[in-house]
Amino acid sequence: MQLELLKKKIVIVGMSAVIGFGALGIAPAPFASKVEAAVTYETKVEIGVNLRTQPSTSGKVIRLLSRGESINVISKVNSYWLKVSTKDNKTGYISANSKYTNYSGGSSSQTSSSSKADRVISLAQSYKGRVSYDFGTRNQSRLIFDCSSFTEFIFAKVGVDLKWGTRVQKSQGTAVSKSNLRKGDLVFFDTIGSNNRAINHVGIYMGGGKFIHNTPSVDGIAISSLSSGWWSSHYVSARRVL
Repeated sequence: MQLELLKKKIVIVGMSAVIGFGALGIAPAPFASKVEAAVTYETKVEIGVNLRTQPSTSGKVIRLLSRGESINVISKVNSYWLKVSTKDNKTGYISANSKYTNYSGGSSSQTSSSSKADRVISLAQSYKGRVSYDFGTRNQSRLIFDCSSFTEFIFAKVGVDLKWGTRVQKSQGTAVSKSNLRKGDLVFFDTIGSNNRAINHVGIYMGGGKFIHNTPSVDGIAISSLSSGWWSSHYVSARRVL
């Protein structure tokens, strides 16, 4: 009997240590001195097109954007040029001719965000029962993640570049209040003791007062309430990255 009690104590201490490291801000990802906003590479290149330094054919060619490459359209300069950024951190201008990309203009951005949010939630749910939790791990081939490497993994599938680690993700995108949460928003928590707003856990808001996350409490994906109960009292903040 004493041996069984000792085993239970060891398990509890081990779980506390795992969560405790997160509260101290220890993360496997290197600290970024400048936090980057999440970027959505929503536009596909249909035909190879030159990325230029200026919105003019006289602008210097930075490089050729290849067919199938995903880019972010920052703005439409005029009827002839788009200002874009690439995944290799290049910013420049390309022809706005519709033959080069599938860009459809900014008017459908909110619809696009809503569609991506539904996709994100569907993807996250599809990994329930398949993903395991391990602090400080990002193993996509074996589907072993911690909370932030899981959100990074899911959002990458819809073209959103999140960084690994809650200390970085908590500043990506734009801040949003709890009362204005939308599907697909990142929600952050302080899971150690009373809530002193020291972020160490992240999940994805699903709508209807619920969120989905990778958590050690079930060693995988769980859907929890954000409107009442333990998680509600440990909520800290949210960010919109779609």
